[in-house]
Amino acid sequence: MRLHSSDSFILGTYALKETDRIVSFLTRDSGKKRGVARGARRPKSGFSGALEPMTEARVVYYEKEGRELVSINAADPIRPSFALSNELEKALLLSTLAESLETFVSEADPAEPFYRLARHAMDALFAGAPAALAAAYFDVWILKLSGLFPSPRECAGCGRLLEDADPLLYDESRPGFVGAECRRGEVLRLTPDARRTLFAFLSGPLDPESRPKGLNEISRVARLARRHFLGHELKSQRVLAEVLG
Repeated sequence: MRLHSSDSFILGTYALKETDRIVSFLTRDSGKKRGVARGARRPKSGFSGALEPMTEARVVYYEKEGRELVSINAADPIRPSFALSNELEKALLLSTLAESLETFVSEADPAEPFYRLARHAMDALFAGAPAALAAAYFDVWILKLSGLFPSPRECAGCGRLLEDADPLLYDESRPGFVGAECRRGEVLRLTPDARRTLFAFLSGPLDPESRPKGLNEISRVARLARRHFLGHELKSQRVLAEVLG
Protein backbone atom coordinates (compact mmCIF):
# COMPACT_ATOMS: atom_id res chain seq x y z
CA MET A 1 0.00 0.00 0.00
CA ARG A 2 1.46 3.34 -1.10
CA LEU A 3 0.84 6.76 0.44
CA HIS A 4 0.18 9.65 -1.94
CA SER A 5 -0.35 13.36 -1.40
CA SER A 6 -1.59 15.47 -4.29
CA ASP A 7 -3.23 18.79 -5.04
CA SER A 8 -6.70 17.84 -6.29
CA PHE A 9 -10.07 19.17 -7.36
CA ILE A 10 -13.07 17.53 -5.72
CA LEU A 11 -15.51 16.39 -8.41
CA GLY A 12 -18.30 14.70 -6.48
CA THR A 13 -19.28 12.61 -3.47
CA TYR A 14 -21.65 9.69 -2.96
CA ALA A 15 -23.04 8.34 0.28
CA LEU A 16 -21.60 5.04 1.46
CA LYS A 17 -23.10 3.17 4.41
CA GLU A 18 -24.10 5.37 7.35
CA THR A 19 -21.03 7.52 7.90
CA ASP A 20 -18.75 7.27 4.86
CA ARG A 21 -18.54 8.83 1.42
CA ILE A 22 -17.06 7.82 -1.90
CA VAL A 23 -15.18 10.81 -3.29
CA SER A 24 -14.22 11.41 -6.90
CA PHE A 25 -11.29 13.77 -7.30
CA LEU A 26 -8.93 14.98 -10.01
CA THR A 27 -5.26 14.90 -9.08
CA ARG A 28 -2.63 16.98 -10.82
CA ASP A 29 -0.23 14.09 -11.43
CA SER A 30 -2.22 10.85 -11.42
CA GLY A 31 -5.48 11.68 -13.15
CA LYS A 32 -8.92 10.98 -11.75
CA LYS A 33 -9.30 8.90 -8.60
CA ARG A 34 -12.16 7.51 -6.53
CA GLY A 35 -11.77 6.71 -2.88
CA VAL A 36 -13.49 6.15 0.44
CA ALA A 37 -13.49 8.93 3.04
CA ARG A 38 -14.27 7.18 6.32
CA GLY A 39 -16.57 9.12 8.64
CA ALA A 40 -17.08 11.95 6.13
CA ARG A 41 -20.84 12.01 6.80
CA ARG A 42 -20.45 12.56 10.51
CA PRO A 43 -21.38 16.08 11.75
CA LYS A 44 -17.91 16.74 13.16
CA SER A 45 -15.95 15.02 10.43
CA GLY A 46 -12.46 16.22 9.62
CA PHE A 47 -13.58 16.36 5.98
CA SER A 48 -16.18 19.08 6.66
CA GLY A 49 -15.98 21.88 4.08
CA ALA A 50 -13.36 20.09 2.01
CA LEU A 51 -15.54 17.95 -0.25
CA GLU A 52 -17.61 20.56 -2.12
CA PRO A 53 -17.51 20.39 -5.94
CA MET A 54 -14.46 22.16 -7.39
CA THR A 55 -12.84 22.79 -4.03
CA GLU A 56 -9.10 22.55 -4.51
CA ALA A 57 -7.58 20.51 -1.71
CA ARG A 58 -4.47 18.62 -0.76
CA VAL A 59 -5.70 15.02 -0.68
CA VAL A 60 -3.72 12.38 1.17
CA TYR A 61 -4.66 8.84 0.20
CA TYR A 62 -3.48 5.27 0.32
CA GLU A 63 -3.57 3.18 -2.86
CA LYS A 64 -3.36 -0.58 -2.96
CA GLU A 65 -2.53 -2.30 -6.23
CA GLY A 66 -5.50 -4.07 -7.78
CA ARG A 67 -8.14 -2.10 -5.87
CA GLU A 68 -10.43 0.30 -7.67
CA LEU A 69 -11.01 2.57 -4.66
CA VAL A 70 -8.26 4.31 -2.74
CA SER A 71 -8.48 5.10 0.96
CA ILE A 72 -8.60 8.84 1.67
CA ASN A 73 -6.81 9.81 4.84
CA ALA A 74 -7.23 13.60 4.69
CA ALA A 75 -8.40 16.46 2.48
CA ASP A 76 -7.04 19.86 3.47
CA PRO A 77 -8.65 22.74 1.54
CA ILE A 78 -6.35 24.92 -0.53
CA ARG A 79 -9.16 27.06 -1.96
CA PRO A 80 -12.72 26.14 -0.98
CA SER A 81 -15.34 26.70 -3.69
CA PHE A 82 -17.98 27.63 -1.11
CA ALA A 83 -17.30 31.36 -1.55
CA LEU A 84 -18.73 31.18 -5.08
CA SER A 85 -21.94 29.45 -4.01
CA ASN A 86 -23.74 32.65 -2.99
CA GLU A 87 -24.43 33.36 -6.68
CA LEU A 88 -26.85 30.91 -8.29
CA GLU A 89 -25.21 30.93 -11.71
CA LYS A 90 -21.73 30.29 -10.31
CA ALA A 91 -23.03 27.67 -7.88
CA LEU A 92 -24.56 25.76 -10.81
CA LEU A 93 -21.42 26.24 -12.87
CA LEU A 94 -19.33 24.53 -10.18
CA SER A 95 -21.41 21.38 -10.65
CA THR A 96 -21.05 21.71 -14.42
CA LEU A 97 -17.27 22.00 -14.29
CA ALA A 98 -17.07 19.02 -11.97
CA GLU A 99 -19.37 16.82 -14.09
CA SER A 100 -17.47 17.71 -17.27
CA LEU A 101 -14.14 16.77 -15.69
CA GLU A 102 -15.70 13.59 -14.33
CA THR A 103 -16.89 12.71 -17.83
CA PHE A 104 -13.94 13.64 -20.03
CA VAL A 105 -10.90 12.80 -17.89
CA SER A 106 -9.84 9.16 -17.91
CA GLU A 107 -9.07 7.46 -14.62
CA ALA A 108 -5.41 7.01 -13.64
CA ASP A 109 -4.14 8.86 -16.73
CA PRO A 110 -1.94 11.96 -16.24
CA ALA A 111 -4.23 14.96 -16.34
CA GLU A 112 -2.01 18.02 -15.97
CA PRO A 113 -3.68 19.97 -18.85
CA PHE A 114 -7.16 19.32 -17.43
CA TYR A 115 -5.97 20.32 -13.97
CA ARG A 116 -4.54 23.59 -15.32
CA LEU A 117 -7.82 24.26 -17.14
CA ALA A 118 -9.81 23.69 -13.95
CA ARG A 119 -7.58 26.02 -11.98
CA HIS A 120 -7.69 28.66 -14.73
CA ALA A 121 -11.49 28.59 -14.78
CA MET A 122 -11.65 28.83 -10.98
CA ASP A 123 -9.12 31.67 -10.96
CA ALA A 124 -11.33 33.56 -13.40
CA LEU A 125 -14.46 33.01 -11.32
CA PHE A 126 -12.75 34.17 -8.14
CA ALA A 127 -11.50 37.23 -10.06
CA GLY A 128 -15.09 38.16 -10.94
CA ALA A 129 -15.61 36.65 -14.39
CA PRO A 130 -19.32 36.11 -15.22
CA ALA A 131 -20.48 32.50 -15.14
CA ALA A 132 -21.39 32.57 -18.85
CA LEU A 133 -17.88 33.69 -19.82
CA ALA A 134 -16.08 31.08 -17.72
CA ALA A 135 -18.50 28.37 -18.86
CA ALA A 136 -18.02 29.05 -22.57
CA TYR A 137 -14.23 29.16 -22.28
CA PHE A 138 -14.11 25.99 -20.20
CA ASP A 139 -16.46 24.11 -22.56
CA VAL A 140 -14.32 24.92 -25.59
CA TRP A 141 -11.08 23.91 -23.92
CA ILE A 142 -12.19 20.69 -22.23
CA LEU A 143 -13.44 19.50 -25.62
CA LYS A 144 -10.22 20.63 -27.30
CA LEU A 145 -8.09 18.80 -24.73
CA SER A 146 -10.24 15.72 -25.34
CA GLY A 147 -9.73 15.98 -29.11
CA LEU A 148 -13.41 16.73 -29.68
CA PHE A 149 -13.50 20.44 -30.56
CA PRO A 150 -13.13 20.97 -34.32
CA SER A 151 -10.64 23.40 -35.77
CA PRO A 152 -12.26 26.63 -36.97
CA ARG A 153 -9.38 27.05 -39.42
CA GLU A 154 -9.97 23.91 -41.50
CA CYS A 155 -13.03 22.70 -43.40
CA ALA A 156 -14.28 19.42 -41.95
CA GLY A 157 -15.61 18.49 -45.37
CA CYS A 158 -12.69 18.91 -47.77
CA GLY A 159 -9.81 19.85 -45.47
CA ARG A 160 -9.01 23.21 -47.06
CA LEU A 161 -7.93 26.11 -44.89
CA LEU A 162 -10.80 28.43 -44.07
CA GLU A 163 -10.06 32.05 -44.93
CA ASP A 164 -10.90 35.04 -42.77
CA ALA A 165 -13.39 36.09 -45.44
CA ASP A 166 -15.21 32.74 -45.24
CA PRO A 167 -18.32 32.56 -43.05
CA LEU A 168 -17.75 30.34 -40.03
CA LEU A 169 -20.34 27.58 -40.35
CA TYR A 170 -20.74 24.71 -37.89
CA ASP A 171 -22.19 21.53 -39.39
CA GLU A 172 -23.42 19.21 -36.64
CA SER A 173 -23.58 16.22 -39.00
CA ARG A 174 -19.78 16.19 -39.51
CA PRO A 175 -19.30 17.50 -36.79
CA GLY A 176 -17.10 20.48 -37.60
CA PHE A 177 -16.72 23.84 -39.27
CA VAL A 178 -17.17 23.81 -43.03
CA GLY A 179 -16.86 26.05 -46.02
CA ALA A 180 -20.06 27.09 -47.76
CA GLU A 181 -19.40 24.59 -50.58
CA CYS A 182 -19.31 21.66 -48.13
CA ARG A 183 -22.41 22.33 -46.07
CA ARG A 184 -24.86 19.43 -46.10
CA GLY A 185 -27.97 21.04 -44.69
CA GLU A 186 -28.75 23.45 -41.91
CA VAL A 187 -25.69 24.85 -40.20
CA LEU A 188 -25.00 27.19 -37.31
CA ARG A 189 -23.50 30.40 -38.69
CA LEU A 190 -21.35 32.23 -36.17
CA THR A 191 -21.57 36.01 -36.11
CA PRO A 192 -18.36 38.03 -36.52
CA ASP A 193 -18.43 38.75 -32.79
CA ALA A 194 -18.68 35.06 -31.91
CA ARG A 195 -15.90 34.25 -34.37
CA ARG A 196 -13.56 36.80 -32.79
CA THR A 197 -14.37 35.52 -29.32
CA LEU A 198 -13.79 31.89 -30.30
CA PHE A 199 -10.38 32.66 -31.81
CA ALA A 200 -9.47 34.67 -28.72
CA PHE A 201 -10.44 31.71 -26.52
CA LEU A 202 -8.30 29.34 -28.56
CA SER A 203 -5.25 31.61 -28.70
CA GLY A 204 -4.78 32.66 -25.08
CA PRO A 205 -5.86 32.66 -21.45
CA LEU A 206 -9.21 33.95 -20.29
CA ASP A 207 -9.34 37.58 -19.22
CA PRO A 208 -11.86 37.70 -16.34
CA GLU A 209 -12.47 41.40 -16.97
CA SER A 210 -13.35 40.95 -20.63
CA ARG A 211 -16.97 40.99 -21.75
CA PRO A 212 -16.88 39.47 -25.24
CA LYS A 213 -19.92 38.96 -27.41
CA GLY A 214 -21.16 35.76 -28.99
CA LEU A 215 -20.90 33.54 -25.91
CA ASN A 216 -24.28 31.90 -26.54
CA GLU A 217 -23.21 30.85 -30.04
CA ILE A 218 -19.93 29.41 -28.80
CA SER A 219 -21.71 27.55 -26.02
CA ARG A 220 -24.13 26.13 -28.57
CA VAL A 221 -21.26 24.83 -30.74
CA ALA A 222 -19.72 23.19 -27.67
CA ARG A 223 -23.09 21.71 -26.73
CA LEU A 224 -23.58 20.21 -30.20
CA ALA A 225 -20.05 18.76 -30.25
CA ARG A 226 -20.48 17.32 -26.76
CA ARG A 227 -23.85 15.80 -27.57
CA HIS A 228 -22.53 14.30 -30.80
CA PHE A 229 -19.81 12.48 -28.85
CA LEU A 230 -21.81 11.46 -25.77
CA GLY A 231 -25.17 10.85 -27.42
CA HIS A 232 -26.83 13.02 -24.77
CA GLU A 233 -26.29 16.22 -22.84
CA LEU A 234 -24.84 16.36 -19.35
CA LYS A 235 -27.48 16.90 -16.68
CA SER A 236 -25.72 19.85 -15.09
CA GLN A 237 -25.27 21.46 -18.51
CA ARG A 238 -29.01 21.34 -19.15
CA VAL A 239 -29.73 23.05 -15.83
CA LEU A 240 -27.05 25.70 -16.38
CA ALA A 241 -28.27 26.44 -19.91
CA GLU A 242 -31.79 27.03 -18.61
CA VAL A 243 -30.54 29.46 -15.98
CA LEU A 244 -28.15 31.34 -18.29
CA GLY A 245 -30.73 31.45 -21.05
